[in-house]
Amino acid sequence: MLIAQLYPLSPTAGRTCLIRYEILARLSALCETEMGRSYAEDLVPAFSEDEVWLLLEQTGEALTILDKGGLSLRGVHDVTQQLELAAKEAVLEGTVLWRIGRAVKVSREAGAAIDAGDTPRPRLRQLGERLGAWPEVERVLTDYLDTDGSVKSSASPELASARAKITGLSKRIVQRIQAYTSGRYRALLSDPIYTQRSGRYVIPLKAENKGKVKGIVHDASATGATIYVEPDDVVKAGNELRTAEAKEKAEELRVLRQLSNLVGEHAKEIIETLDALGDLDVILAKARLALGMNACMPTKWDGPVISIEHGRHPLLDPKEAIPLSLELGTDYNSILITGPNTGGKTVAIKTVGLFAAMAQSGMLLPAEAVRMGAFTQMWADIGDEQSIHQSLSTFSSHIKNISDALKGLKPGALVLLDEAGAGTDPAEGAALARALLLSFQKGGAMVFASTHYGELKVFASSEPGFVNASMEFDRKSLRPTYQLSVGTPGSSHALKIAERYGIPKSVIGEAEAGITVGERDIAEMIESLEHSQKRAREAQSRADRLAAQMERMERKAEEKSNKAIQASQSARTNAAADLEEMMRELRLEASDIFDELKSDASQAGIDRARKRLKTLQSRGGEAAAEAKSKQAAAKAPPKEKLVKGARVKMRGLGQEGTVIEPPKSGKVLVQAGPMKMQVKVNDLEILPDLPQRRSSKKTQAVARNKKETAGLELHLRMMRAEQAVEVLEKFLDDAILAGAPYLRIVHGKGGGVLREMTHRYLAESAAVESFREGDPTEGGQGVTIAKLV
Repeated sequence: MLIAQLYPLSPTAGRTCLIRYEILARLSALCETEMGRSYAEDLVPAFSEDEVWLLLEQTGEALTILDKGGLSLRGVHDVTQQLELAAKEAVLEGTVLWRIGRAVKVSREAGAAIDAGDTPRPRLRQLGERLGAWPEVERVLTDYLDTDGSVKSSASPELASARAKITGLSKRIVQRIQAYTSGRYRALLSDPIYTQRSGRYVIPLKAENKGKVKGIVHDASATGATIYVEPDDVVKAGNELRTAEAKEKAEELRVLRQLSNLVGEHAKEIIETLDALGDLDVILAKARLALGMNACMPTKWDGPVISIEHGRHPLLDPKEAIPLSLELGTDYNSILITGPNTGGKTVAIKTVGLFAAMAQSGMLLPAEAVRMGAFTQMWADIGDEQSIHQSLSTFSSHIKNISDALKGLKPGALVLLDEAGAGTDPAEGAALARALLLSFQKGGAMVFASTHYGELKVFASSEPGFVNASMEFDRKSLRPTYQLSVGTPGSSHALKIAERYGIPKSVIGEAEAGITVGERDIAEMIESLEHSQKRAREAQSRADRLAAQMERMERKAEEKSNKAIQASQSARTNAAADLEEMMRELRLEASDIFDELKSDASQAGIDRARKRLKTLQSRGGEAAAEAKSKQAAAKAPPKEKLVKGARVKMRGLGQEGTVIEPPKSGKVLVQAGPMKMQVKVNDLEILPDLPQRRSSKKTQAVARNKKETAGLELHLRMMRAEQAVEVLEKFLDDAILAGAPYLRIVHGKGGGVLREMTHRYLAESAAVESFREGDPTEGGQGVTIAKLV
């Protein structure tokens, strides 16, 4: 069946259909408006190359808006029908008008957010052209209406006057009627209170006192014991109140008609803006979904191809999902995947289908990297679609779907087939599956299919454009690993799985006896190939990690060396500037002394000048001595003293170190703490050797016992876990550069969070051969000793 949306529309599509709805349900839940949720639920992939990348680029640009604090579309409602009524001069309710005002305000803010900042958003700016701004409409609706849709008193002088009169009359009526509940008429009442009947103020008069209070009877109690009377002096004020309230309603209606007419003049444009806000809501929801899935933006590739690096099925727990890596449409256009049941073949096929459909709907993908071009169609035959109502068996339903795909196939389509040719005689099924795969390939489709047929494994290994793939199986645990391996066919491991699930060994043995020697040899050869390829892949992975780690450490070492050189040069520049400043001050002061002597040649003046000159001479001598000292220090030390083991000091840094190798090309390899760096000879100063201290035999024995753990030490106590990871990573890099054999990491006991983090990091590091907790003399559980490779 053709994937018109994220997966088939057919209600008989079983689990496949649920996948589609789950993705769209997640997207819809992240929308903020009615229009956005409706559009998200009806989302369909694009099949035009330009449209696909337009959708993806819109989502990428929406991420930059979320990075800047986001944009909220909350409070925007679908008032399309009401706007159409306003265009026909209908009077809208205040709540509807307030919602229209909110939509107009959000439209203006959305347009500003798209244009804000230095980040170009050309794709969203195209959408922004559909977002209108009506400052006068927004201002009037905001000024005239409260958030509940009621008309503000400030909307017109007439309305303010009517409401002021209503307030005054209401107070006067209450004062008058309270006189009946607390004055000489109190004894005539059933209760000393007043109430309202039909909007009129009344008192509860006992029935036997009827006529003792002149007025209009508006109601009576159920028993007839109480009648509710509006006194005559209250009736007149009540009539005036009703008149004022009628004026208020009439003025409110006039204001609402005025506002409705104003909105009606722009109804068509505002309706178009609502549609654009719905589209923008879906785009922002896609960006939020991408953040939640830690998704990546696909890289554009020409032609209908897809390349996935460590992709995770978007509906599985990312902590448990096994990453999938493959390419389809590059060196080969058809992948035939084999392996045990429950091994993950169907999940792999669905992952590829979902990735293609999501990307072509403008969604980013949960993977480390994805490269793809747009597919012209997507066809999927996945799951059991047996139909009793249509008298279709499992095989028939599959064949019907595949028949539809062959009839409507276009070059560049993506075809997904789960268990191709299954559900019928194995020999005929294998032959049919082979013919179908070839037909799809000749039609220009990219095919990703699964099978258990051994004949198809041989077919895929020899047919141009096809490649075998398999889901790995752990022979020790008899469990699938859910790892996809492209290039190697897989065994079904049916007997091993049957044994794992409790089939008696006698039954397994009888089944094995029915397998021919040739078939057994082929199965064993495939298993051996699977095992060898797995070991080769693990070795390559370790080598890649080590190479990346070494490259990272070399880069850090180079950066530190450059910083050291820059610091040294900066120190020299600063010293020269300080000396020049000192000399300038001395010259100015000497000139000042002679000027003073010219103006006062008396003996006292001469004595003062001599005293100041003496002081000046002393300061100049000190400056000269300091400069001479620095100049002498700046001289390059004799090369014959820069031997291995010599203690040196790096000028400008004040850092001491030890020579590792003698000078080469004017530079010396020096170790300073954990760092090794190339330093210019001129930047070094020879330091005297440290005096040798004699140690006792007991001390020497302890030193020999501690030699195993000699190395570098790091303290992580009192750090947060995130900070500790960064510090530990840098410390390990420095230790490897320094050639330390062992590390002592002090993390403390506490709640064990830092200890668990340390052990987890060391276990994943290829540079660590082993690690253990410290013994009682080393710090116990509060310390971890790590041995480096």
